[in-house]
Amino acid sequence: MSTFVDKAMLSLSDPAQLRELVDPAVDGTHQRVRQLFSAVYALPFAALHDIVQVDVLMTDFQRPLFAPRTLSGTWTQTVPSHVRTDVMYEGLTGLSPEWLDLAARLALTVVLEVDPGEVESILIADIGEFASLAEFEAKFRYFDLAGFMAEHHITTVDELKRAYRYLLGEIKLAAPAAFSPADPANQRRFDLNLAVLIRDGIDVATCLRDARLARELVERTVPYRREVAEAKVQTPYAPVLVLPSDAVAATGFTVAELEDFFAAQDVLAVFISP
Repeated sequence: MSTFVDKAMLSLSDPAQLRELVDPAVDGTHQRVRQLFSAVYALPFAALHDIVQVDVLMTDFQRPLFAPRTLSGTWTQTVPSHVRTDVMYEGLTGLSPEWLDLAARLALTVVLEVDPGEVESILIADIGEFASLAEFEAKFRYFDLAGFMAEHHITTVDELKRAYRYLLGEIKLAAPAAFSPADPANQRRFDLNLAVLIRDGIDVATCLRDARLARELVERTVPYRREVAEAKVQTPYAPVLVLPSDAVAATGFTVAELEDFFAAQDVLAVFISP
């Protein structure tokens, strides 16, 4: 281990320092936490309005990750009767681990603006008379008439009339209540797991490969729920790269350029001088 890695680990062993790393006090918009949250959670029917609180629940340094290895074969028995058995074995023997410098679990208290999708009314009625295919199609906001006719082997408007009785349904959604960020009912609490890699130099390709490998390994080896509250879980851990700020100049890039590049790959890059 390098001096930079050792100092960074000792610094991040303090929960206050880890919290400051991912949610700096000077950042009132919580951009780093928002990036980490969006790497782990997708919100198909809600929007992240604000981050209220960040708590450090657990830290675990130098955690090994082993890629599982699967062996398979066939056992055939001929006496006294023919029997065939497929055998599969999964183990970790002989595999070298990949190391997470820090595995951390945070708890986020967030404010979500949720679309409840409540239905106000449902109306189903007969479609009524129609004299042409165009008139029939115009009764719908969207309808793939050509596809429907091809699927049911219908070629004329008369065949269309004889084939089925058509009903038109209309679902009206209720207008959502006015959103209030201060309403405690809009607060949710999410766990946020971090896979932190500390590197003493900045090789962009190598750092990205390490972060992608760590994410792939935790997805293969760590069981996790795929849905939580209003969110879909995309990965169990969000990757974080901790890099030395004094090594940025040698790359020929700026801190902002490196941050933007890694962010586009769903990796949070943080530059520090421990």
